[in-house]
Amino acid sequence: MPIIGYSINRIFVDTKTRSSDYKMTEPHVHNHFELFYLSKGSCTFFMNPHFYNLVPGSIIIIPPNTPHSIHYTSKQQSVRTSILFRDEDIDCPKMKFIYEKFVSDRKKRYIMQIPPMYQIHVEQLIRNMEAEQRLNEDKISPAMLSLCLIQLIVIVNRFSTGINSDLMDDLHTTNRQVNLAATFINKNYNQRISLNDIAEVSGFSPNYLSRKFKEDTGMGVHEYLTFIRLNKAAIELAHTDHTITEVALNNGFSDSNYFKDAFHKAYGMSPRDYRKKDSPAESHSIF
Repeated sequence: MPIIGYSINRIFVDTKTRSSDYKMTEPHVHNHFELFYLSKGSCTFFMNPHFYNLVPGSIIIIPPNTPHSIHYTSKQQSVRTSILFRDEDIDCPKMKFIYEKFVSDRKKRYIMQIPPMYQIHVEQLIRNMEAEQRLNEDKISPAMLSLCLIQLIVIVNRFSTGINSDLMDDLHTTNRQVNLAATFINKNYNQRISLNDIAEVSGFSPNYLSRKFKEDTGMGVHEYLTFIRLNKAAIELAHTDHTITEVALNNGFSDSNYFKDAFHKAYGMSPRDYRKKDSPAESHSIF
């Protein structure tokens, strides 16, 4: 049984440093939204019924009453921030598009990745919110926290790479053939697989699969394959001493230069710089 969380009457910000020894014994739920941001380390995030591997810059917006739990996996300590909020905390006439995208559909899960070049802006806003929370002025602090949260969500909306949560490990689609194709990609991303290979498993022709996959998921087949490979490569970079070429080959990239270009495009930095960001020399807390 999930643990039932508490209720809140204002925005609450909580930043913690966690080691891999930290255990959340059971999933929990609460009746408010949670914005979860990982600034350092890595973790496996369970949000019923899926598991997601998160890396620095990952953001999840968790709807109310959604069972979730976390297991931290980094060799170094992880730093996470949890921002709890209610519908009314971001209710603003000019923010209607944000409300409709992130809040109105309580069954939708949002998993996003902030490129490294913009993570500093997100983390500065979090520090501002923590400072305001410490001031705790009766009327001004709730308003300032709401303004900061709205600004944070706008930045996430503008600069993040939106990831359909149902595509992270196992696409959720009513189309069985598309699901077969996605499952095949997830199991064989580290092999040399072609559109023809994927189409053969699905039972569709290559052209029809490409069109149907895009219609159902919002991603092209090759785009999804590259996303899975890059996500797995980022985890390997953070947790092994493998060379860049080895990481590329281990995750299905036959050309290390292409891997470097694709990685830089997705994460805003080279694989080497990404690894340095999670190295012991950089492991001090930013908070």
